[in-house]
Amino acid sequence: MESKSGLEQYLDNVCGEVKAKKMHAEIRSELSSHLDDLMLEQESLGASKAEAEVLAVAQMGDPKAVGKDLHHIHKPKTPWGLLGALLLFSAIGLLGMSSVDANPLETRIHESLLYRQSVFMLLGIMLMTLLYFCDFRRLQKLSWLLYIFSIAGIIASLKWGIYANGSRTYFLAFGGIVINLVSYSPYIVLVALAGIFSKFKADGKLGTKRNLLPELVILLGPAAAYIIAGPIPVLLLYLVCSLILYTWLSGVWLRSTLIGGFFLAAGLRYAWNNQQMRDRILGAINYNINPESSGFVYKTLNEVIGSAGWSGHGFGAEFGRLPYAYSDMLPAYLVYCFGWGGGLVLLGIILWFLIKLFSSIHAVKDYYGKSVIIALSLILAMGLFYGLLVLSGKMILTSIPFPFMSYGGHVLIEYAALGLLMGIYRRKDITPAEPESRTIREGL
Repeated sequence: MESKSGLEQYLDNVCGEVKAKKMHAEIRSELSSHLDDLMLEQESLGASKAEAEVLAVAQMGDPKAVGKDLHHIHKPKTPWGLLGALLLFSAIGLLGMSSVDANPLETRIHESLLYRQSVFMLLGIMLMTLLYFCDFRRLQKLSWLLYIFSIAGIIASLKWGIYANGSRTYFLAFGGIVINLVSYSPYIVLVALAGIFSKFKADGKLGTKRNLLPELVILLGPAAAYIIAGPIPVLLLYLVCSLILYTWLSGVWLRSTLIGGFFLAAGLRYAWNNQQMRDRILGAINYNINPESSGFVYKTLNEVIGSAGWSGHGFGAEFGRLPYAYSDMLPAYLVYCFGWGGGLVLLGIILWFLIKLFSSIHAVKDYYGKSVIIALSLILAMGLFYGLLVLSGKMILTSIPFPFMSYGGHVLIEYAALGLLMGIYRRKDITPAEPESRTIREGL
């Protein structure tokens, strides 16, 4: 058997200290380049090739010490900032549920909100932990399956959704578990799109003219399903996030602008021709137009926020006419209880979370992983941003929940999304960087 050269043995010794085996090839390539430069330098000074090899290895230093330093660099990293913000969100959410539980209200559900929300959060933590430790790259192979499953779930909700108050809802019952697949589907669809479009990009197809039709069909397929199903807030959430993701991946901004402009124009026309929708918009703009009908909720919301003061009305304060204080109106109820000062604390936590969320994008080298982080960061950020805008009293009220905090099973998908996102970040230094895409831009 041919004995290894001194360089090969040195590289073996270095890599022997690095547990992230998938990084060995990248480490060997980088160290080999440094050793070659050092050898050329020694040879230019008159050393023979054998002497240059010995001197280069000596200059690089002890292989075990170098390997230990590289192991410290290439090991899983925990995103403590995101995890800390999540714990604060969870604590605030449970505090809000406890406060609502502290006073008897006719509009609340019969069971303890705190107990039920605690169950949702525990289940969410289990999903988050599972996705945190799984290898996210396996999901890319399931991208088409996730895409089809999401659209099938929307269709199934239309056909088999359970009835409530005489009308069909988007909830599907699986034994004793009830799931709203329509509301959860944007998370799954966006992860699927990140995988599908990343593969197109790696193959040099994304954004090209000849691939225009398949990309439009893939991008607008879920939008068509949401239009048929009817949930406008979910449609808007999907369109904004998917178009930003597509533009970032493809670089073809004009195509995305035209699609977004078309839906914006169609949406404005639909809203203006729909009496109920028009009244809601006018009520948000100026609640005095119809203070006892479409403007009533907005009037109440402004009164609640205005009466809070800096210290609020305290834990368990009755919120009177404010509807759904434990879900849609949770941010307003928290301000009502704990004042504008408490609202500023909440704002600070949200800003900290968003900074950590988007900074993780730059830290990840894997292109598919980066795409998934962008997709999930967008949808979580939009939910938080919308929740803050509700506090202004000028935002049209919809069914978009406040992520991580407001009551409901939506926290399951939000915890799962953050678990996947943190799992990608965790592997950022143990996942080899992908080669640059060979995509050639062809414009619109």
